[in-house]
Amino acid sequence: LEAEKLELQAALEEAEATLEQEENKVLRAQLELTQVRQEIERRIAEKEEEFMAIKKNQSKALEAMQAALETESKGKAEALRMKKKLESDVGDLEVALEHANAGAAETQNTIKKYQNQVRDAQAKVDEESHMKAVAEDAKVNAQRKSAAMQNGLEEARTLLEQADRGRRSLEQELADTNEGLADLTNQNQAI
Repeated sequence: LEAEKLELQAALEEAEATLEQEENKVLRAQLELTQVRQEIERRIAEKEEEFMAIKKNQSKALEAMQAALETESKGKAEALRMKKKLESDVGDLEVALEHANAGAAETQNTIKKYQNQVRDAQAKVDEESHMKAVAEDAKVNAQRKSAAMQNGLEEARTLLEQADRGRRSLEQELADTNEGLADLTNQNQAI
């Protein structure tokens, strides 16, 4: 009976030692589990921070893109408005140029008319010179007429020069406007 008691005592001690070992294993496992949970929670928090930062950056990028799109739309609308205005200006300048050319042509016709009148008057003056002895009064009248015609010719030449200067100025302005229109069209197409 004593031997059986000793055997049971030894078995009990062995069982207690095994139990203590198992409890230690459980404590270690719980500690490891706590550490793993903390690591997982830390990583989740980092990922959430990263996600929020990405979301914030994406929101800023989207706002910037929307602002750029609005600016581009406004720029295109302004370019179209300028193009229409320039086309209207070009049309007006072309009409003005046509009028100026018509005025210049009319002035040329007037000059030719005066030149013909001057030639006619000069012929009369020459004729009157031959008849000077018999028609001095007629000669004086013809000379006065010739002087008046000369004044008219000078006035017509002045008008022609003014019209020609106006025509050249309008042609230059039209060329500048067409160049500006071409630049704006290229810019608009580039947009």
